Amino acid sequence: MKKFYLLFLAIFAYSMIGCSSIDVAISPKVDVNKKMKKIIVFPFDVKGVRWGDEFSDAITHNFVKAGKMDVVEREALSKILKEQKLSMTGLIDEGSAVKVGKLLGADVIIIGRGTALRKHVKGKPQNNLIDTLALKAINVETGSVILTVRKEEGSAWSGKYYAMYCLGGTMIWDREDIYIKSSNYDEIARQIVSKVSAALDDIEKQKNLKK
Repeated sequence: MKKFYLLFLAIFAYSMIGCSSIDVAISPKVDVNKKMKKIIVFPFDVKGVRWGDEFSDAITHNFVKAGKMDVVEREALSKILKEQKLSMTGLIDEGSAVKVGKLLGADVIIIGRGTALRKHVKGKPQNNLIDTLALKAINVETGSVILTVRKEEGSAWSGKYYAMYCLGGTMIWDREDIYIKSSNYDEIARQIVSKVSAALDDIEKQKNLKK
């Protein structure tokens, strides 16, 4: 009986991973790997909170860590935004962002808007949680969107959370625990960059197979 229970649990948890709330889409019309040599991550507009810039910093950190492209430093971005009398709060239009990208010599700018998740554990509010997010990578030269990321409501399942859920037998970590932990903006940033990097790698592999 115990074996059947563990098998059911494993199948259920694995199916949850397939339902991760984060999805990446890349334009097939351009060679994105060539277009994303140097990027700027603008402060994100996260409705109802003031840490959108910290969330974008987490995205920047993970892109730097991945080492696949150059990332413009926050200080350089802040300086040019002040010179152009623009805001660091995330409330910036695409046209202005593209202009700043050109001034800083970037190939691609990344902008994003989202909403914060409101959760409490034993009466204590849980901070820095992302509920939904729409992220766009825009080619500075053409103004076209070459990559999008969408985070919908729900847990951002990954191998780590699958292991936590299964090994704990749902007795230590329940679905609500996973929901909260996987919604932290540092975790969302890590998963977004990981998924984008994996998608770019897949494109390169497909190109090499066609040679």
